[in-house]
Order: sequence, then structure tokens, then C-alpha cells
Amino acid sequence: MLVTQKLTSASDYNASAKTGTIRVGTWDGWRGTAILLVLCGHFYDLEWVWEDRMGVDIFFVLSGMLMSTILFEKRLSLKDFYIRRLSRVYPVLLVYVTAIFGFSWLQDLNFSHSEITGSLLFLRTYYPSEPGIWSSEVAIGHLWSLNVEEHAYLILSILTLALINRKYIGILLLALGCGSVGLGFYYYSTLSIEDFRLFLIRTESAIVFIFFSAGYGLLKRRGEWKGHPVLPALCLCGGLLCYAEALPLWLIFSVSPVLLSIAVNHLDNLHKPLNWILTVAPLRYLGIYSYSIYIWQQFFYEYAWVYPMPKPLVSLLTIAVGVLSYHALENPVRKFINTRWSKNPTYRAGGAAQ
Repeated sequence: MLVTQKLTSASDYNASAKTGTIRVGTWDGWRGTAILLVLCGHFYDLEWVWEDRMGVDIFFVLSGMLMSTILFEKRLSLKDFYIRRLSRVYPVLLVYVTAIFGFSWLQDLNFSHSEITGSLLFLRTYYPSEPGIWSSEVAIGHLWSLNVEEHAYLILSILTLALINRKYIGILLLALGCGSVGLGFYYYSTLSIEDFRLFLIRTESAIVFIFFSAGYGLLKRRGEWKGHPVLPALCLCGGLLCYAEALPLWLIFSVSPVLLSIAVNHLDNLHKPLNWILTVAPLRYLGIYSYSIYIWQQFFYEYAWVYPMPKPLVSLLTIAVGVLSYHALENPVRKFINTRWSKNPTYRAGGAAQ
């Protein structure tokens, strides 16, 4: 039987048992902030800031922190890791891809079978190269972020097979992140701005957010670094400025990953007023439903001609569909798969490497 705990802070999580399904209020609020930024960017577009991209990057750094904890500290077996990751991600993705390509076929939109294959195998950012993921007539442009996450999980899980000190894993992840930043500067100096924006959605670029957060988190927890309670808020605000359209684009792939990684890894020592903001009920529930909302919002974003409605109404409809998807598909299917194939997750011998 799965036990669900609702915790208000990451410090509560650190003191909790390894088993069960645990929700941390500040992490849900972080996800809620991320999906709000995505919705703002897609339906309102503030023009002065690239808010939808920042929303995705906020998702990335939380994933990096959580995956480093699960894989390198709790030492969850890779079998259970992949069952639990795919049970959360794939059912909604499969239904969405089926529905969106079915809708595109009915509307006589152009697409190839390779686009379906690339979307389902987390390869769409690379395959097929034409049409590009953002130039496709099918509403799959947002799937680039799933590509990045799944590629990162694969790399992180491979690293767990090496019996090395947690400190060295953290350093290695930071080094890999720095390599990604270096590659970003190279392409920033050689590509046009339009082409470079496309490079920013490729794994070798966007993975810096996951690697920096994972590496910093491992070193932070190992050294028991606390930081000032207002540090997360300052870093989050600083990260927001990196996405300002008036500022250089290189801030997004070099400075923002550092600031957002520090912010998310210090949520366990958050100032009380800031903790209250992240745990306010509407934001937490948006975070809980965020994955389903993120998947389905792309239909309403790209096919606005289907339903000529005011933007606030479209936003509410998008959230409603996401909530329905969570309760009817995402959550029950995930529980069914986990209960059947990963009811009692196993942890590898030896515990966390010190």
C-alpha cells in the first residue's frame, strides 16, 4: 500500500522515510511557478522577457536536484527508477501524441511517420531534422523539454554504475555542465540569433540546468551548506533577469543555470514568508497538475484558430484539461504501473557514497 505524505518543506522530506509517495509543498509550488511562466509566455507574452523558456528551465533544475538525490544518495535501483519515471511521463505522452497526430490527420496537416517515431522515442529535437520541431505543423514543439530530461536521466543512471565518491560525481556533473556552457558560447559566436535559439533546445545545451543542479545539490548536501534564507528568492529574481529580451542571450545558458540551481537546492532553508508563497494552495495544486497541463496546453497554444475565445478563458480551459488528464489518466495509470511492477522499490547495497 502506497502512503502519501504532504510535507511543507524540503527539510521535512530529508527527515522522512524512503518509502511511500511524498509531496513537498515548496517543490509543488516551484512546479506551479514554472507552469505559470509557461502559460504566461504562450497565452499572454509579456514581450520583455522569455518567460515560457524560464518556466521550462525551472522544471529542469528541480529534476536535476531530485534525480541526484534518488540515484546517488538513496541509490534507487535502475529498474525501479525507469519504471517510476516512465509510468509518470509516458502514458500522458502516448495519449497526447496519438490525439495530436490524429487531429492533424483530420485537418490535413502535413507530417511524416518519422515525426511520430521521433516524438515517442524522445528524439524529436534531432529526428527528423526536417521539419524541425518548431517548424512542424503538428503541435509538438514543447516535447523538446521531455527529450532533454530523458537524455539526462539516461546519462545520470549510467553514472550510477561507476562506484565513485558522491563528491566526485558532483564535481563531474559540474564539469559536464561547464562543458555545455563552453559549447554554448562557441555556437553563440558562430550562429545567427534565430539558429542559436534552436540550439538552446538541444540536449547538449539545455542539459546544463539539470547537471548544474544535480552536481551542486550533491556537494551542498554533502557539505551541509545552508545559505541565507532569502538566497533562493534572490537567485530566482536574478534568474528572471537573465531572460529579459533586452539583455544578451548568453545569460540564459551560462548565468541562469547557476542561479536557478542554487535557488532550488536551498528551498529547504527558505524564509518563512517566501515559504508561504510557494506553499499557497492554488500554486501547489498547479504544481501537482503541472505535467498534464504542460503536455496539453500546446494544443490550445498552437491551434488557437480552432476555438476563438478570450485568452483568460483559454487559460482556464487549458488548466481544466490538465486537471482532467491528471485525475483520469496520469495519476491512476502511474499508480497501476507502480503497484504492479514497482510496488516495493529496491535500493542498491551500500547506500549513498560519501
